[in-house]
Amino acid sequence: MGVSTPTLPSVEYDDINPGMGTLNKEPKSKGISKRGIYFNPGDVLFGKLRPYLKNWLFACFEGVAVGDFWVLTSSKIDHGFTYSLIQTPGFQYIANLSSGSKMPRSDWGLVSNARTFIPINHLEQERISSVLFGLDHAITLYEHKLEILNKIKSFLLQNMFI
Repeated sequence: MGVSTPTLPSVEYDDINPGMGTLNKEPKSKGISKRGIYFNPGDVLFGKLRPYLKNWLFACFEGVAVGDFWVLTSSKIDHGFTYSLIQTPGFQYIANLSSGSKMPRSDWGLVSNARTFIPINHLEQERISSVLFGLDHAITLYEHKLEILNKIKSFLLQNMFI
């Protein structure tokens, strides 16, 4: 259901780092009422427009998804497991069997009917997603460290010969 509110932060395609599931800026209320889909903390946003861009986000706050997003939530599947599931090659393959040539969109009929393995035990789902979130966190830390080391190297190279 589309909602419009100037008080909730909104997430748009341009706000997401593709394939990383992170935001490139702090989500804040833009002070402008934009129509979108309401989401809760723990919901998973999946950009269905041009799915090969991998615009996905695990929401850690309440807000509005502006644009062609699916807001995925379930009482039977752990949210973190859902977030991990949308990143699998199998899900990406199905999501990219899209309709439209200029502005391809994932087809919910295909995605929702795809066969996939989801553990029945909720605790097992949580443990799987916990390991994968831990790996994502470690990768982010190492990428940040690499960025800092590259800046240090660049600074040292620039100042070698004064």
